[in-house]
Amino acid sequence: MATLEKIRKKAGLLVTVVGLALFAFIIGDLLNSGSSFINRNQNNVIVVNGNAIDYQDYLAREKELTDVYQLQMGTTSLNETYVNQIRQAVYDDVVMENVLVPRLDKLGMLITTEEMTDMVEGENISPILLQLPMFQNPETGTFDRTALINLLNQIKNIESYPENVQAQLLQYKMLWLFWEKNIKRNRMTEKYLTLLDKAVVANSIEAKDAFNNSTVSSDIVYVMEPFSNVADSTISVPASEIEKLYKERKEMFRQNETCIIDYIAVEIVPSQEDYNKVSREMDAIKAELETADNVAALTNEKSERKYINAFFSINGFGTDADIIDFVKTAETGDIDGPIFKDNKYRILKLVDKTEAPDSVNVSEILLASRTTEAETRVYADSLLNLLKNGADFAELVQTHSTDQLVEKNGEIGWLTEAGALQGLNEEFKQTVFSLPVGQCAVVKSTYGIHIVKVTDKTKNVPKYKVANIEYTVSPSSATRSLLYNTLNQFIANNNSVEKIEAAAKENGYNLVSNARVYSTDMTIGNITGARQVVRWAFNNKKGRISDINECDNAFVVAAHKGKLPKGYQSLASVTPQLKAELAAKKKGEEIAAGLKAKNLSSIAAYAEAMSANPDTVKFITMGTTRITNIGVEPKLNTYITFSPPNRVSEPIAGNNGVYVFEVVNRTTNDTPYDESSQKSMLEANNSYRIGSFALRYMQQNADIEDNRIRFY
Repeated sequence: MATLEKIRKKAGLLVTVVGLALFAFIIGDLLNSGSSFINRNQNNVIVVNGNAIDYQDYLAREKELTDVYQLQMGTTSLNETYVNQIRQAVYDDVVMENVLVPRLDKLGMLITTEEMTDMVEGENISPILLQLPMFQNPETGTFDRTALINLLNQIKNIESYPENVQAQLLQYKMLWLFWEKNIKRNRMTEKYLTLLDKAVVANSIEAKDAFNNSTVSSDIVYVMEPFSNVADSTISVPASEIEKLYKERKEMFRQNETCIIDYIAVEIVPSQEDYNKVSREMDAIKAELETADNVAALTNEKSERKYINAFFSINGFGTDADIIDFVKTAETGDIDGPIFKDNKYRILKLVDKTEAPDSVNVSEILLASRTTEAETRVYADSLLNLLKNGADFAELVQTHSTDQLVEKNGEIGWLTEAGALQGLNEEFKQTVFSLPVGQCAVVKSTYGIHIVKVTDKTKNVPKYKVANIEYTVSPSSATRSLLYNTLNQFIANNNSVEKIEAAAKENGYNLVSNARVYSTDMTIGNITGARQVVRWAFNNKKGRISDINECDNAFVVAAHKGKLPKGYQSLASVTPQLKAELAAKKKGEEIAAGLKAKNLSSIAAYAEAMSANPDTVKFITMGTTRITNIGVEPKLNTYITFSPPNRVSEPIAGNNGVYVFEVVNRTTNDTPYDESSQKSMLEANNSYRIGSFALRYMQQNADIEDNRIRFY
């Protein structure tokens, strides 16, 4: 009882303690949760209308598209241009997925199984498939339905193929799933845009107007007085007028977040010493080449271009005039060079020459691999014996070959020696170029064991085997260090925006001032590979000076001038251009009023008053977008179209000056008016514009948070 009494007396304190403990627990949980939430937000690459794509999901999309690019291009690496294209394509895909797909869902749009089948195998093949080289007939360049259906059948039956073929088919399956997804999305977008397009139709009035505008053509003689004849100092533009125009045009001044920077770019180029050094090295290589027993090994060691152990005809050298001119007169063993051109030295040696067919036409049976290579060769020899005893090659292709050339009866096509080496190997090349026409042989290539048959050869022509040692002069480490250290010392001595601006020219540097940089930029001015400078700009503040960044072939240092926030450009920032426009308008009014007051009646009189020479322009219609020697002047187009011939116009203020003209000739196209075809033409012209505008409008009005600058 005593214990209970003590608890009762301390109840208030206990409640407080327990309450504080619970509060601490809850707050701690909230803080942890908040930290996790903040981290999640930091990992969001894009947020569109509240739907977030985090970095891992974004990377997965990039990887998928990268794999597709690599497979279609037959490479394991992509240059920066392709990487940037992929990243932009993924971003565009995510945005459209989140602004367009919800609209499609709301409308109940879908792709039926029958519709998908028709786009893949039916009469309305998807444009995506029509453009894929994999499904084009190499002879006609047109879509080959059989090639597509064969691939789909192979994908469906992957397990029935040997393991080495299965691996390739799995890659094709991945490609197909990607294409299939994009075929569906492309068709859905097409349906939506068609719906919009059909909702906008041309009416009779605009059809007639468009026809008239295109059929009436005028030739004119004119004179023009430019606005520059009126001094800016004589024109007053009130701030109220500028502000009014700004409000009218405000939507034109939307801007994304923008960084303003100054930057210096020092091109990384070889010094004279670099050129001299390479010249000496090439002279030494030439001496080695004169006595070398193994020209191929020396070429592969010293040259940027690998030795090709193949004979080329003159046509095989393409447009390489240096090699063509050399081989035409050279004897075996002759050397030409060093030749210097396009920042590159080269030495040529004629290794051998012969007369032989330039190319051979080859068919093949690619055999499925057995447990061992020896077993596969026994299998190949048995088929070769059948062929020697009169078996039909095309029939054996159908029953024994494992590649996609089955549909062409195994025909590879015409191969040059270099082509055979590039796609196959030395053994394959030697075999097919030594085989007589009509005969078969067993050969091993990088793809496995083949039975090959030479079905035709071109006539014998002169052919040449050439060693081509090339070496591009590049900046040495000493040259790079000197350029870097000199720039670094300049920055150390001028460590502020103001000092850099004041001292750049004196120190021999070209400073680019007030460059606008956007978060999506990959380049700055004409500097490629500048993404790191862009990231620096968006992650730093006004007044900061960057480290020296190496951007492709330039050292770049940037000075931060400030940021313009996302939203609308300020009135102050656009005042100069609005003021110039309003001033031009006032100048036009002043010039036109002055000319009208003179009551002139001829082009010659106006020319004298304007101190200008008359000029002529022909074939102007209402639809002429740019008038020859004048430019874009829509107001002038209108006046010309409706002005009576042989009458001098009043002075007309345009975009660039004040014009006076006279229509000296007018023709009217005698094509009869066809309202139906004119409407169809207008609707066809509007179709692309409607779709383009709709997609752009959806993106502009979506709530898009683009955080890519955080990640790359």
